[in-house]
Amino acid sequence: MSYRPRVFIAQTLVRVGQFVRSLALMVMRPDDLVEFGRRGYSEPRSVESWASERLVDPGLSDNEKELVESLPLKQGDLLVLGVGGGREAIPLARMGFRVTGVDFVPALICRAEENARRHGVALTGVVGEISGIDFPAESFDVIMLSAAMYSCIPTRKRRLGMLDRIRRALKPGGYFLCQFHWDPSYRPDAKAEILRKAAAVLTLGNLGHERGDMLWGYVEFIHAFMSEKELRQEFGDGGFEVVNLHLPDGGFRGGAILRKSVAPDETIRS
Repeated sequence: MSYRPRVFIAQTLVRVGQFVRSLALMVMRPDDLVEFGRRGYSEPRSVESWASERLVDPGLSDNEKELVESLPLKQGDLLVLGVGGGREAIPLARMGFRVTGVDFVPALICRAEENARRHGVALTGVVGEISGIDFPAESFDVIMLSAAMYSCIPTRKRRLGMLDRIRRALKPGGYFLCQFHWDPSYRPDAKAEILRKAAAVLTLGNLGHERGDMLWGYVEFIHAFMSEKELRQEFGDGGFEVVNLHLPDGGFRGGAILRKSVAPDETIRS
């Protein structure tokens, strides 16, 4: 094979370009990463896509159905985090749940409520960012976060804060259903990780960066979970017992059914 310097230069520029693009993840703080994603989802074309009949009407995906079918509760007050156009909320309402949906894009809340009326079910929409939910204590029997959106919350600290608020919003014995990005084969380049972390420090940006963090398609933050131990530790630290944990051999979408743990002070009060 003959040496072609221009091909080598081109390949190097592509690699450098990919690395430079990856630094976008490092200069943004957690609030910036959330806003970065919100702006993308707020684009009119994005709203139309997520709220379209083509996407909404098929309802729950197969792996979402498996999670819901494994849930011990079949009715009650249910909160869907990241409701989008109502794809998950509508079939859950048909099952008999009283559904509330949260999304950080007001236009999607409006479209979700419209789609619910079109299907003859009730849906209460609330505009808000899912990691900062603020509902009264013991409001819901079930809270659901599907489509791997658990991985869209930047930093472990922010995810633990969300888990604490979810736990407080659940009734005693309540359940949290979530899906996450699962990729045990993901191995970020060690040297590139060092340079990315240096960029975070120099810009006072994403100081909570973890192995497995990425900008999925350069449009949305995603944290890839790479071990069962990491997941179980995080869920436990957030105040939940793992009832069911699905880690697929193929594909990237894992799922979990978590039950609210009783805190020591709650045990004393009861």
